[in-house]
Amino acid sequence: MGPCILLAMTRVARQAGVTLAELTMVLAILAILAVFAMPAGLDWWRRETVIVLADRFASAASLARATARNRRIWVHLGPREAASGWSAGWALYTTATPRTWAARTAPDTDDVLIAVSPPVVPSVDFAFISSQKGVDTISYAPVGYSRTSNGAPLSGTLTIASGAHVRRVRINFAGRVRVCNPATDRSCGTGDDS
Repeated sequence: MGPCILLAMTRVARQAGVTLAELTMVLAILAILAVFAMPAGLDWWRRETVIVLADRFASAASLARATARNRRIWVHLGPREAASGWSAGWALYTTATPRTWAARTAPDTDDVLIAVSPPVVPSVDFAFISSQKGVDTISYAPVGYSRTSNGAPLSGTLTIASGAHVRRVRINFAGRVRVCNPATDRSCGTGDDS
């Protein structure tokens, strides 16, 4: 091997790596870009979380209505844990008699748990307002309409919010479910006008 070949090999070997200074500069630039991208990423995550939770709750309410109508039984959709409210998730269950408050399914009864949602992340807020005071559960009569335990019509609105993002799941007296965005839909209401 001649000296020219060795010189060319050392030049190529030197150009293959990066220096510590170059690596530090690239990492610093990436860190700065990550800091600027963080608020947008967090905002995107909040928006998607609210949309997904609203759709999941609307699906659970539609399942409750269809189950009540098809099996001709009382079906209830309420908070999984009464003390924690809707942020603990929700449960869909059937009972022989109507209920208007969140309650665990009782053992040795005809109560059947159909579906349970997982608990929700702490940064999401829930507010449920029904047309009847003291009611925190949507109950569907055997005909598929939302009703109270004494047969009176029942409607409700579950507001799901995280940061600036809000969705409302509205359930009318016929038990139909609608998801709306109060920022873009004027018919969405304020949440207290079920």
